[in-house]
Amino acid sequence: MTLVLEQALELEEIFVPGYEKVIKVTNEEAGLKAIICIHNTTMGPALGGIRIYPYATFEVALNDVLRLSKGMTYKSAITESGWGGGKSVIIADPKKNKTKEMLYAFGLAVDRLQGEYICAEDVGCTPDDVLEISKATPYVVGLPHAKSSGNPSPFTAWGTYRGIQSVLKKMTGSDSPENRTIAIQGLGSVGCELAKLLFWNGARLIISDIDAERCRTIAEFTGAKIVPTVDILSEECDVLAPCALGGVINEQMIPHLNCKAIAGCANNQLLKDSDADELVAKGILYAPDFVINAGGLINVTQELEVDGYNPPTSRNKIHHLYDQLMVIYEIADQNRFSTHRAALSLADYRLKYRIGKRIEPPCFHHAK
Repeated sequence: MTLVLEQALELEEIFVPGYEKVIKVTNEEAGLKAIICIHNTTMGPALGGIRIYPYATFEVALNDVLRLSKGMTYKSAITESGWGGGKSVIIADPKKNKTKEMLYAFGLAVDRLQGEYICAEDVGCTPDDVLEISKATPYVVGLPHAKSSGNPSPFTAWGTYRGIQSVLKKMTGSDSPENRTIAIQGLGSVGCELAKLLFWNGARLIISDIDAERCRTIAEFTGAKIVPTVDILSEECDVLAPCALGGVINEQMIPHLNCKAIAGCANNQLLKDSDADELVAKGILYAPDFVINAGGLINVTQELEVDGYNPPTSRNKIHHLYDQLMVIYEIADQNRFSTHRAALSLADYRLKYRIGKRIEPPCFHHAK
């Protein structure tokens, strides 16, 4: 079967201005339709997750992977993680269409790139899925075994929690979420972890998710108020935490926002860069998504260092996302522009001068 899948694999490069490599991946034997996107490798090999999602069209999937891979370039640059920006999408329903053959075939495609792109979990893709992919390629991180960093969700949630603390500190002078109202849109693996962190630290929670049972489970544990998915973004709250898919902060939605700050783990929360200016005009503080949600990237980075993975090192580095965000708020204030623009400017500076560029090649301990 392996030979059949190898023979059926087709890689077609698509030219997209501003991107180093965009590859359409198909494997009819495995039912695989995917895109691997490498945006920029100035700082090192491209690293980014695999999103498995039932996109309506190939064009919608392409637009998403382009935005996501570019976001990874800036996420790595801002955290000086030493990676390039990359991402991949598999066009499939993860609950209905995902198979071992599909995942293995995708792994074969990643392997063809010989380390130009390193993959990991993302929406719809689990640690067990990347373990299956690792049977075809060593260029995988976040595997569920002793030599790997495992599920990055708790680390992403910790970084998001620290980001919420940063906006509270900026707004009120105190970074405690106690008695603050936090509205969480999306209770995936990160959103659930975030809800628990906030609960234990005294926050009042409002939650929403397309999975009603998941909402009930979190509400029973935390005492959270459940609201319909169509209402969560306009709920009155101190902090809105988008933790689902991107593009939810846009010119249609911004007039209806009823929060003081936005700080969540979703990628590409702004539909357009100009939406950040509208948030400034409305007096809403925004924690740039590619900074606040960098915990997962920081965590898997430690896995590929020469000395190997060390959880306290990851935790401590993620802890300082708070400090990085406070610097970004200060840059925005001094220059009288949005926090999004401040974060982009800082990342661009580091890219231009190669600050944080990878010197040592990644070490794939699990492949030894």
